[in-house]
Amino acid sequence: MKWSLSQLKKYRNEPFKINEQIDLAEYLKANNQDVRGASPVTVQGELEMQGNDVVANLNISGSLVLPCARTLVDVVWAYDIHSIETFVPSKEDLQDESFHLMEKDTVDLTPVVEELLLVEIPMQVFSDEVPGSEELPKGQDWELQTEDEFLHEEALKKPKVDPRLAGLADFFDEKKDD
Repeated sequence: MKWSLSQLKKYRNEPFKINEQIDLAEYLKANNQDVRGASPVTVQGELEMQGNDVVANLNISGSLVLPCARTLVDVVWAYDIHSIETFVPSKEDLQDESFHLMEKDTVDLTPVVEELLLVEIPMQVFSDEVPGSEELPKGQDWELQTEDEFLHEEALKKPKVDPRLAGLADFFDEKKDD
């Protein structure tokens, strides 16, 4: 997704429309260990000349396969990113992270799209599958439990009071009040 300034200057009076698909699956897998798969990235938008600068108004969409933070099953996470990026011809024109330096008078959107995607990947995703509908993971000396199972086990562990001695417990509470 590279365009030279001479190509873009032909569209000085109107925006240059973009509707491209690129495959960044290998790049994303190599740069984020949680990414298990990725659909082709759809990049839509327009490039517009503003003086010597090129302003890119982008919509980036697609989906990634990430592990569930609870069960490690594959979760398809859809993204839809909107961004406005500015490409400038010299280092002096760089103002913030949304400004990018043109190399050899060309606008290259691929590194910008890669960076935007890496920043958007969430730290945790959760599967919509209901726990208990399938067996929860377990290993040697450990198992994953639902909160209900845990509370039930804790209730079973509490010591039972003999009903014949239950009144005796109240007796000591009354003495403290005196």
